[in-house]
Amino acid sequence: MSTFHGSDLEKIEERYGIPRDEIISFAANVSPLGISEGFIDVMRDRLRCIEKYPERDYRDLRRAVSKYCGVPTDSIIVGNGSSELIGAVIRHKKKPKTLIVAPAYSEYERYVRLAGGEALYFDLQEEESFELDTGRLAGMTDESFDMLIICNPLNPTSGAVRAGDMRVILDRCEELGMICMVDETYVDFADEVFDVSCLTSEYQCLFVIRSMSKFFCAPGLRLGYALTSNRNIISEIDGVRDPWMVSSFAETAGAYMLGDREYIGRVKAYIREERERVCIRLSKLKDKGIKYYTPQANFVLVRLPEQRISADRLFEMAIRKKMMIRDCSSFRGLDESYIRFCFMGKEDDDRLLDLIEESVS
Repeated sequence: MSTFHGSDLEKIEERYGIPRDEIISFAANVSPLGISEGFIDVMRDRLRCIEKYPERDYRDLRRAVSKYCGVPTDSIIVGNGSSELIGAVIRHKKKPKTLIVAPAYSEYERYVRLAGGEALYFDLQEEESFELDTGRLAGMTDESFDMLIICNPLNPTSGAVRAGDMRVILDRCEELGMICMVDETYVDFADEVFDVSCLTSEYQCLFVIRSMSKFFCAPGLRLGYALTSNRNIISEIDGVRDPWMVSSFAETAGAYMLGDREYIGRVKAYIREERERVCIRLSKLKDKGIKYYTPQANFVLVRLPEQRISADRLFEMAIRKKMMIRDCSSFRGLDESYIRFCFMGKEDDDRLLDLIEESVS
């Protein structure tokens, strides 16, 4: 099986003998533009920040998040990556019975299990192009559930729910006293209509997770943040966490990145253009059995023609050309027909698309 995570470059290097620095990772879903030169220059001047402890309440960083997201500073929690915050909010509900929209990130279920809870699934359907029916989802919830988890945009489908449509779900969660955790790891790549952070002031049940890893191309920084107007959750989570979970370097870097409007605009424009260009090329492969699902994030889910090639086989073909895609057969509800890849540089994207076309010809 070739179901490597996008960060498994060292395993790829060991198995295939390809130096990790030579691999184009279409599986990690990070911005292809890298960190900005402005960021490098600024952090060079501010490197001595690591000689001091970070602020206990991370005021400057939370102010930067507040300005970026348009929410009050007292509605913000910062953490050592979004995964730390996902785990923290799940543990907040003791032994939570949790409904997860799938296919989804496997760590959601792992954190629920670690908290002694039960994970159940709301499975999106291929015949509906994996689009989320908010009314049907709201109807599935009842008083027995403690939590609902939705990734928006969804991973690995790259579909998304508009903030206005999310109200149906949030109204139901509020009525039942459930926590609705919306993981917005990829929302920075999408249009603003999918950003639900604007609803945090209206719903006590809403807990939004954000990450600096993907859009800002900084997975090694290990910085994430959460948005909620529920002061009880904030107080309880802060009360059990270790102090200084975010380093002085990450604190300083994050505050700069969130204010770098030129970089933010450049990434959004590039992904919007490349997403459209790649989808046009994929649409031309329809007669060869290729199907893609309309993406809103910086990656696309593709179904291969089963009679011609499997995800595992295409992975092998791609990695030998130093391109790493994601075989999606390990995701719930998907099989060996599905692959996912993110948008990289134009020339690299074209090389991968050429390979996909070759594989089904």
